[in-house]
Amino acid sequence: MRTNIEKLSILPSGTQHPRATELLASDAMVRLLDDMASRYSDRIIIFDSPPLLLTTESRVIATHMGQIVMVVNAGNTAQAAVLQAVATIEACPVKMMVLNQSRQAASDGYGYGYGYGYGNEN
Repeated sequence: MRTNIEKLSILPSGTQHPRATELLASDAMVRLLDDMASRYSDRIIIFDSPPLLLTTESRVIATHMGQIVMVVNAGNTAQAAVLQAVATIEACPVKMMVLNQSRQAASDGYGYGYGYGYGNEN
């Protein structure tokens, strides 16, 4: 589907299929992705999928991706679930995370801040 933005197209997934996981893991899917990557080398192709722990389809799609952005719902997603989801995409070369719906306490000052968190995997 074309959009009013140059070089932005949307390819909807269509209807559910009982063999979706098998189709996504097939050689035909690999060929389709290779064709899309070579045909549209001037574009970024984004696949939106359900949460990694919710469906097998998401984990299969992840195996084909060069980069993954995982969205984590702040205050709702348990750390154990995040660690389990990250473990399912271990083979992906680039993994990024977005903390969604995060609330920061109000302050009187201004400025910036950043931080790194490390999970205990034991």
